[in-house]
Amino acid sequence: MSRFLLVLVMVIGFPLSGSAQFVDRGEYVEVSKGVKLCFNADLDTLNRMLDPEKRFWRVTSKVRANGTQTVAAFVLESEYDRQSGDTTIQERQYDEGYATRFKRAVEHKGMLLMVSPRDGQVEATVEICKGKK
Repeated sequence: MSRFLLVLVMVIGFPLSGSAQFVDRGEYVEVSKGVKLCFNADLDTLNRMLDPEKRFWRVTSKVRANGTQTVAAFVLESEYDRQSGDTTIQERQYDEGYATRFKRAVEHKGMLLMVSPRDGQVEATVEICKGKK
């Protein structure tokens, strides 16, 4: 009997653990807390930014009543240890966090627009980070 319950919990639990990281909430999208969002390397706007592949955001709050979520900006930096001679990649937070809203990017499948809650301006077009980050 206990094996049956264990298998039942696994069958039901695993699909729930992989729940959607984006949930549509009317005009806006709720992003799960802890998700890392990166620029897409194929977008033309990246040509104007220095090392866009080393910058990303992490969603640090659940959605609030006004539809905003807090995101913190991070940068990946190489750090050299003189004693060991090892170089490691460290993520450093360079922005304490700010409120934003997320919308689906209609022209870019699977991507989101980070929208300013103040004036509705698009701050960035992002997607879930792949691989390295």
